[in-house]
Amino acid sequence: MKKLLTVAVLLIGLQALAQDYKGHYGVGLALGEPSGFSVKKFTDGEQAFQYTVGYSLIKGEEGLSLGVDYLFHNYDIITAEKGSIPFYYGLGIHLKSYNDVGSQLYARIPLGVAYEISDFPADVFFEFAPGIAVFPTPSIVTNFAIGGRFYFDIKRAVNKIEDIL
Repeated sequence: MKKLLTVAVLLIGLQALAQDYKGHYGVGLALGEPSGFSVKKFTDGEQAFQYTVGYSLIKGEEGLSLGVDYLFHNYDIITAEKGSIPFYYGLGIHLKSYNDVGSQLYARIPLGVAYEISDFPADVFFEFAPGIAVFPTPSIVTNFAIGGRFYFDIKRAVNKIEDIL
């Protein structure tokens, strides 16, 4: 039964139309500093929350990183024949737990560009995010990532499963 429900959720999530995926959750991978998972949830057509869970592999700075960013998207700077290419920027707060040294809390300014595919509920992105550590001591922090996300209509999937059950 669990396997059937899992398959049902995936299939229903795949039914999301690319034109209206802005209300859905984008889940994917980001490679860079740190590398890990990226989740994006649009609050409207131009603003979104981005959540990250990653791991840094830089020698001497290995550790788990958790964060949230609030992003603003500008669709007018770059245009495309198919799909859309928003430039985005925002503010975020991240916590990095070093394996050997302790923890670091930092604010950052994510700057990025994404390609939102027109016929498929997915995007690919490149992001650069300079920041400043505020705890335990001030220092400059630099994050960057290249990645992609697939958008799921979680509410629709849950409703369909409830209808089936």
